[in-house]
Formats: sequence, structure tokens, C-alpha cells
Amino acid sequence: MSDAVVIMWGLAFLIAVVGCVPYGIWIIFNCVQKRWKRVGIQVAIPLVTFVILVGVTWVLQTVDNRRYYRGLFDAKVSLRKPLFRYNSERSFQGDGYSISVFEMPARIRNRFESADDRLLSEFPKHPEYRDHWSFERWRGSPFDEKFTQYLDFALSSYDSENEPELEAHFAAIRRALNGGKAYYSFSFHGTGWLPSDIDFFVVDLEGNRLYLINHNT
Repeated sequence: MSDAVVIMWGLAFLIAVVGCVPYGIWIIFNCVQKRWKRVGIQVAIPLVTFVILVGVTWVLQTVDNRRYYRGLFDAKVSLRKPLFRYNSERSFQGDGYSISVFEMPARIRNRFESADDRLLSEFPKHPEYRDHWSFERWRGSPFDEKFTQYLDFALSSYDSENEPELEAHFAAIRRALNGGKAYYSFSFHGTGWLPSDIDFFVVDLEGNRLYLINHNT
């Protein structure tokens, strides 16, 4: 969620908390006075405001997502509904696991089929909220074994008992990285041998699949 959306909803919540009592008293007063037209307007104002906030939020999030994906794939793209998605329950600190599997968007396929030095040396870009993470730029298959611990952390089997399809997707990712035509990139945070947080991305050109993974502990 972008900072603008957080600030907007934070202000709206603060105004609602501070103003709900006097606003409610005002409505009750007009009800007693039987000023029904005015009461209708008073009731409509919060509802219309909420609808406007939801609409603005959708627009801002859409713009933010497109900017994020442009910085990730060096291509203008809006991802459609995933073929598969799994999100574990997140702790208060956001710890958990998520994976989304998409049919390969044509623009991403075209960009990676003509991968050049710009794509492989400048992307993914660093989102502002990931500035303190380490990044590995896009690399082509076969997978470099020196990154094995990061791939193993990204393909966590911890939630496999909750979602049987996970293992099949994990196997498909490993096949793509080791034997197919694919590209991968990841960013991570943590100290020591294993990361504590990772974003892992796989563009599987041969399998026509795009994988977006996030794992936080």
C-alpha cells in the first residue's frame, strides 16, 4: 500500500473518530426538528465520501502497481487474475508466505525473449520500501548453484500441508530454472547464511508462466 493511501485513510479515520459524536448529535437534532431533507444529506455525505475514498484508493493502487511492475520487468504491464495464488496467514509483523502464478503476459514475454544488457544490468529497480534490501538482477537459466539457499528459502515447503498444489508449482519452478528457458531475480533482507525475507521472481518462457513469491520470517 502506497504512503499516499495510508495517509489518506489515516486522516479519514482520525476525522471520523473526532467528528462522529458531534456529527451524530447534529443528525439527531435535525431529526428532532423533522428536517428530513437535511438529515438525508447528512447521512449521504459520509457514504459518498467513503465511495470517493475507495475509488481514489483503487486509482492510486493501480498506478502504484503499474509503476512497480515497470520497475520489475522493464515493461508496461497490468497483471490479470492469477492462475493460482496462495497466501498464508500473516503475523502482526507480516511474517508469512505468498505465491502467485500467472499466465505469461505478452509484453513480459516479448521483453525477456529479447533480453539485453539494460534488462539484465538495471532491473529490477529498487522500490523505495526495499532500499535496505540486497538485490540480484535478472539472470538467465540454468540456475546458479551459489544462490541455492535463497531459492530453497523462497520455495518453502512449510505450508505444503495447507495447500497441496504448492509442491507441484515448486517442482515446475525448479525444472524451469534448471532445464528450461527462464529468467530469475530476487531481493532479500537478513544477516548470516539465510535471509529472513525474500522476494523471488521467475519468468518461465518455456512453460509460459510468471511466478511472484514473497517469504518473510
